[in-house]
Amino acid sequence: MLLNPDDSNLKKGLRNGDKEVFKHLFMLYSKGLIRYGSSLTRDTETARELVQYLFLELWEKRESLHIQGSIKPYLYSSIYHKGLNWLRAQKIREIYVNNPVEIWNWFAYPSSPDRLDPIMLEIIEKQIRLLPDQCREVFTRSAILGEKHSEIAGYLGLNIKTVENHLARARKILRGKLKKVL
Repeated sequence: MLLNPDDSNLKKGLRNGDKEVFKHLFMLYSKGLIRYGSSLTRDTETARELVQYLFLELWEKRESLHIQGSIKPYLYSSIYHKGLNWLRAQKIREIYVNNPVEIWNWFAYPSSPDRLDPIMLEIIEKQIRLLPDQCREVFTRSAILGEKHSEIAGYLGLNIKTVENHLARARKILRGKLKKVL
């Protein structure tokens, strides 16, 4: 892949903390990234937030960032993944709001799911998003979607024992992280 001659200078300037380079990157790509993000999320405001978060992350990690190839594909790929993660979180939220008792059964605490406020829901969602990828997928399919262990194993190409291990790990992690707030 051929690099745009400016790409190497932009990457170098960004790595060195040049605010003008950062501003130039933002001005050059933000509108297109917002349009692309909007096509994924179907929500312009969410796309704006995702793009802002992407650029904030870009600035904070600039010294350790190693962009292979051109900047533009890197940015679009990043916004694509952020959009997908947002969509997954929305799906989890939607399922949970409609079926709060299913996920609540995973926690051995005396609190009632009816008493959960939006802040509590956000805390639970955040902790689910922080689970390791495959562990999160297994947990979501079991606790939220209600799939059987054998269905999950077949869909993900895992052994049933591996599915059970992921569920036990998710339960342990979530209970540990959420015991102070539940």
